[in-house]
Amino acid sequence: MLALEILLTLVLLVVCGFAPGFFFLRRLRWSPLEKLCGSIGASFVLLYLVFGIIYCLRPEGIWSHPEIPPGFFALVSAVSLVLCFAMRRDIVRLCASFRVRQALTGFCFLLVWTLLILAMIRNYSGAGWFSDWLEHFQRSLFFLQHFPANTPIVNGYQVPSRPPAMNILAAFFLAQTQDRFEIFQVIFAFLNLLMFLPCCLILPALSGARRISVLPLVALFAMNPVVMQSVTYTWTKAFTAFYVVLALGFYLAAGRKNDRLRMIVAFLALSMAFLSHYSAGPYVLFLTLHYLLRVCWKRPRRFQELVVIAAACGLLLATWFGWSIAVYGTHATFASNSSVTSMHQQNGSNLVKIAGNLGDSILPAVLRNPFLMADFNRQGLAGAIRDQAFVFYQTNVIFGMGLVGGPFVLWLLYRNFRGLGRSSAERSFWLAMIPFCVVTGIAVVGERDFLGLAHVTLLPVEILGLSLLAARFPLRRTLLLLVMAGCLFDFSCGILLHAHVQSLENSSQRSIFPGLSLLGGKESSAATAPDSLSALAWENWFLKHQYALNREKLDELSRYRPANAAVVLIGRAQMQKVLQEDEVYWHGWYARHGGVVEFLGDHTAGESAWRTTVPAGLLLLLLLGLLRALLQQGTQASAAPTALLK
Repeated sequence: MLALEILLTLVLLVVCGFAPGFFFLRRLRWSPLEKLCGSIGASFVLLYLVFGIIYCLRPEGIWSHPEIPPGFFALVSAVSLVLCFAMRRDIVRLCASFRVRQALTGFCFLLVWTLLILAMIRNYSGAGWFSDWLEHFQRSLFFLQHFPANTPIVNGYQVPSRPPAMNILAAFFLAQTQDRFEIFQVIFAFLNLLMFLPCCLILPALSGARRISVLPLVALFAMNPVVMQSVTYTWTKAFTAFYVVLALGFYLAAGRKNDRLRMIVAFLALSMAFLSHYSAGPYVLFLTLHYLLRVCWKRPRRFQELVVIAAACGLLLATWFGWSIAVYGTHATFASNSSVTSMHQQNGSNLVKIAGNLGDSILPAVLRNPFLMADFNRQGLAGAIRDQAFVFYQTNVIFGMGLVGGPFVLWLLYRNFRGLGRSSAERSFWLAMIPFCVVTGIAVVGERDFLGLAHVTLLPVEILGLSLLAARFPLRRTLLLLVMAGCLFDFSCGILLHAHVQSLENSSQRSIFPGLSLLGGKESSAATAPDSLSALAWENWFLKHQYALNREKLDELSRYRPANAAVVLIGRAQMQKVLQEDEVYWHGWYARHGGVVEFLGDHTAGESAWRTTVPAGLLLLLLLGLLRALLQQGTQASAAPTALLK
């Protein structure tokens, strides 16, 4: 049953995520890949608006009001399916494009790759990352089941502290299936992986080449720990990166072709990015300043274009900020974000904080100050290595692009900025955009983090770096082998080991995570075992099982009379409080779903070791095929009379 629901979800994502936008864009004189990416971006904007209208028109949840049942969303999907049938000839013509077929083939490969990784994961964890995966699920349920406006969000957040676009889209698809976390994982993985497509679109703008193979980009995405973590972890930054890179692609094309519609689409994409995650802010600021200072005054009928952009973007942003102000007030809308709250809590000079965060995001903590990693050593060997590798990749703007890939991208940037067939206008654009967005992206983060902060806002910069590296293929054989070796190391330490650690779960043969103590917290364990994990990994595991664990412990205490009755009273009160949080935060979701948040990996992994090994084995087979294809392509191209690197 779950497999059929996941298949239905994927079909709905494809149909509803393409047809509505393509209906409006198919007649435009855009390139086929522009039509594909633009249609996807426009479709999800339309779905966001449709769901918002339905949400505002109904006073209660869709489960309790028969006049607006979940079937209404199925009607929207049916209309999308009908549009696909009506536009079948246009779709066939679109798919006849070589670049479109390449991009879609690469996306399908990465989707299978991602689902295999998800099939291994049974608990989310990694260094200091905690509870974001559950927070976004709760936010999606908030819109799906129309929770009361005063419903608190896990970790003490308020609803306006995060923009809602991706959560609303997830709610749209969950309404047509079930409110299960496994389906939510698939939805978020699909939406997050979409950032691959605009990277295919922007490849020529990074290299100047007219025909570029997508295969190197597929390989770099598949073996990059930052990309795979951003796709498999249920948060919204990769989907935001989709709209950011899409905006950059259309913005540059609008400048080259002096096209007004592309310029408007670019800023609408930026607005949707901002509605997905506030980490889009630095890119919104840069493109706005660049347009006003360098582009607008050169454009024909510039005032009309500026008015249209301001009006269209303002209306789209008002769908969220207007509703939030009306429901929660101005202060909660603009001051509840974690960047704002942590900035108020920060002591000392703001410039010193920014400089420190910037330096820490460039030089890895393991090289700068190994003592910062000491807390990650209080666990088994696999967990310690995983957490140190996790910090090395996720929080560093250079090595986030790969152990070899990151430094190589810096070298390519140096060479590219010296010319290499690029117009001076685009060269100056990249020269300004990269340092501006890196510095601003670090500056907008409120807290001081000595481990680095590249993971907060710099994902678009990092995938653009990977796209630049992919655009420079084919490489000389020595460089190709060096990059491939670096990618293999990245995959082994940053993806495969990470997925293995996240696949660990208690079973009848072994106990990875200790249970609850009499006080309702983590039970004290014996000496560190080879499979033991950090305290934060336990906290993430507890969030998965919290209702069931507390229910079982309360039942145990009702049959058990310990010597210290006061401890039992305190523990029972704590456990009952957690059970009550299911009603306060989740309105009974845990109780309705067996007290546990089930992961996709819980259905593919289990007591038998082979069930965990199968997805890993299939992943390794795909890896071998990918490396072989990349090596063959590099060898054939290296034999050509002209090499790309001169």
